Amino acid sequence: MQQRLSLHRQEKELIAREAIELIKPQQTVFLDGSTTCLVLARQLAAIRHPLTVVTHSAMACMELGAAAEHTTIGLGGQFDPASSCFVGPTAEESAGRFFVDVAFFSTKGFLPEEGTFESAIATFRIKQIIAKQAARVILLVDHSKFGQRALCKVLDIGQIHEVVTGEGAPADALKQLEDRGVKVRVACGDPSLLGGVPHAS
Repeated sequence: MQQRLSLHRQEKELIAREAIELIKPQQTVFLDGSTTCLVLARQLAAIRHPLTVVTHSAMACMELGAAAEHTTIGLGGQFDPASSCFVGPTAEESAGRFFVDVAFFSTKGFLPEEGTFESAIATFRIKQIIAKQAARVILLVDHSKFGQRALCKVLDIGQIHEVVTGEGAPADALKQLEDRGVKVRVACGDPSLLGGVPHAS
């Protein structure tokens, strides 16, 4: 997990900052156990308007727990050390109880003509459950995930409402997404300015 956090870190910081602009006060948000969503959790902890955040990531819970303004709901279950997430039947049953305004996911591989792919079998079922119950599904994906396929398909492209990515994302893939009716936001900016407190719309 720590090794993955260091990969494309500045791009993930910019993507997370862009994602915050898509969250409104009082909303209920889901964060998956990806490193990009963990970066988002850290930035959300600095937001001073209340949110309810549902997650199966133990690390995201720790980050969000520092913010008294937010209500953090962790999905219970068996702890998976590889992902630092709670998984298994108990977590999946818990996930089935929640209907969220917006769900943020990342992925191991992404093909705009097909959808998202994962190699971690233990965690992807929770994503599928939440995606069916979310008013909006937003994919946070750095440029390295485009064109990659992994062991299992998780989400169809038709389940994704919006994609937030970095400036290195392939232009043809972004056009393909837009042609399919998926909104695209490209996060850009000076990474050296990311130390400030982000602001939500």
